[in-house]
Amino acid sequence: MDNNEIPKTQPLTLAEGSSNRSESDSESEDGDGVDYNGHFLTNEVFPSFEDVVLWAQNVCRPLGFMLVKASYKTDRSGRPYRYVSCDRGKKGMIRDMMNAIRKDTKSKTNNCPFKLKVEYVRVVNGWKLSCLNGTHNHSLVVYPEGNRQISGLSIAAKQVVRDMTQAQVPPLHIMRTLVEKFPGDHPNIRHVYNCRSKIRMEQFEGREVVHQVLHLARQSKYLTWVFTDSNNVLQHAFMAHPIMTNLLRTYPYMMGMDSTYKTNRYGMPFFEIVGVTPTNQNFLVAYAFMRSESQESYRWVLECLRLLIGHHREPSVLLTGRELGLCAALKSVFPNTRHMLCVWHINKDVEARLLPCLKKKEIGAKFKNGRWRLVINATSEEAYNRELAVLKTKWSRWPKVIEYVMDTWLVHKEKFVLFWTNQVLHFGNVNNCRVESRHSALKCWIDSSTSSLDTVWAQVHCSIENKIIAIRNGLEAC
Repeated sequence: MDNNEIPKTQPLTLAEGSSNRSESDSESEDGDGVDYNGHFLTNEVFPSFEDVVLWAQNVCRPLGFMLVKASYKTDRSGRPYRYVSCDRGKKGMIRDMMNAIRKDTKSKTNNCPFKLKVEYVRVVNGWKLSCLNGTHNHSLVVYPEGNRQISGLSIAAKQVVRDMTQAQVPPLHIMRTLVEKFPGDHPNIRHVYNCRSKIRMEQFEGREVVHQVLHLARQSKYLTWVFTDSNNVLQHAFMAHPIMTNLLRTYPYMMGMDSTYKTNRYGMPFFEIVGVTPTNQNFLVAYAFMRSESQESYRWVLECLRLLIGHHREPSVLLTGRELGLCAALKSVFPNTRHMLCVWHINKDVEARLLPCLKKKEIGAKFKNGRWRLVINATSEEAYNRELAVLKTKWSRWPKVIEYVMDTWLVHKEKFVLFWTNQVLHFGNVNNCRVESRHSALKCWIDSSTSSLDTVWAQVHCSIENKIIAIRNGLEAC
């Protein structure tokens, strides 16, 4: 045959493909052709039936199959015996797939002939094992990780899962550690999740989720306030670590506060209150789960903060974004404390809101970084009035821009313009970047947006404990 000539083959018809497939299927159903009878030849007398099964399971696991036990039986002389067969030996019942609740449920049983007989021998007062059929009509296990009887976590592996779960290590990282330390367990990620769930249920001791959170907080000596409705459903929960409370009462001068989201399965906003130490480090004063971001919710949280600080102390500055409900609640609960607005959030909002008016992003950035920056950085009232007049003149072509900044922001000029903010002690904090930093640090610990409240509490607690070490280190080195 010429080397350049491609041999012609007959096209494969559907009938030929079907016959080939059925032949391969029949070959796979014949098993590996090995008789495993020799592995179960033993003259040992076992004290109980369970001891026999345990011995047989230890033999069959390395071979790649699993066993199931049958019910007790007796022969004509009244001697008890039981059968132990392959887990694929029981023939599954024919399902009524039209009326089945789970129509896609499948059984792996295929009437495998492998069978062991365990019978009680009165003469030796024990149980003996014999193999009736040592062959299989199916392929044996290739990957033990997917089989429950072959794979699983040992006692030592479960202790590692417990310790790493307490340290808030994510399941994927726990899984990697188990694979390296316990390769003989053949673990998979479902084992890790099941073990973590069992540990969590053990810690609950029959308590509900909210009661578990309060129990954990009480154990760690947290200061807590909880508000429920008439149906005893949780609406708000305020938590403060005892060491962070001492820091607050020592350094109550400047605090920032803001909410973050996607921290729990109940959709409750997570409200953080952040303080500053003399070493320029952030610390989480307190946090709260709120049902909503309404004025009443903010008022309840701030009243808890008022009790936490004490009525004989007043913070110098409370720095927030422009949440109208929070601003109104601050004015009511802390009337003698100076309220400042975050300049960074103001600039981002100005740039975003002016885009529909100016039609070009570059013009909006020019406004924010030009005349608007000169207005908010004015160091005197005369300079403020002068820069505002220039802004109105040079941007008179866009009256909606002037109307927006005047009605939305400059009515609160005392809360963010440099001339007025310099009149209060704020240590250079004119934006809420400290709170945003706390949000980011918290999200590094919270590994899911659908966690339960007790899980979130434990993760926040670990974050606080780590921060306490860093703050003590900074204060000692100062």
